[in-house]
Amino acid sequence: MQTEELFSQIEDKLENNYYDKKTFMLIKKIYGEINDFKNNEKIKKSNKIILPFYGHIAPGKCYGIRKNYNLYTQCTRSKQKDNEYCKICHKQSLQTETNKPIYGDIRDRKKQWNEELQWKPKGHSKEVPFIEVIDKLQIDFEKIKIEIKKLGWRDIPECHLNRETKKKKKRNKQYYLCSSDEDEI
Repeated sequence: MQTEELFSQIEDKLENNYYDKKTFMLIKKIYGEINDFKNNEKIKKSNKIILPFYGHIAPGKCYGIRKNYNLYTQCTRSKQKDNEYCKICHKQSLQTETNKPIYGDIRDRKKQWNEELQWKPKGHSKEVPFIEVIDKLQIDFEKIKIEIKKLGWRDIPECHLNRETKKKKKRNKQYYLCSSDEDEI
């Protein structure tokens, strides 16, 4: 049903009842804009593919670490001239005591990397397995494999493809006897 037909039917039904014409016209305008936006807007998907960190450093890119869905990967921006970091990571490095970006330096991460996924920057959450990000973002794993082959990297290690089991904390229930319960007995 077209927008104009819909609003003419609503207007016919409301004719005998009180309504504010200005409000009605405003609703009609907004509805038309929303409908036009949905019909005309094409959803643009990014061609960027997220890859986990497992020991590879891209040459010519910033040496800062980005959080990237708790994967803590290398920053994808280009380095500044005469600097190891991009503009944003450099600004972060000036604000920290270690003179490194908030999440650290990718070269340090490479030295400490192992297949136990224990990277945890100070004051931030722990690294998550890549499979959790794939599930969350609904990424096609075949596209990721193709991208890895283009880069000439080895396959993603098993540690990134195994889900972590989270233990639920059991809370003990506590019951209290109210004074009003004693009076009724």
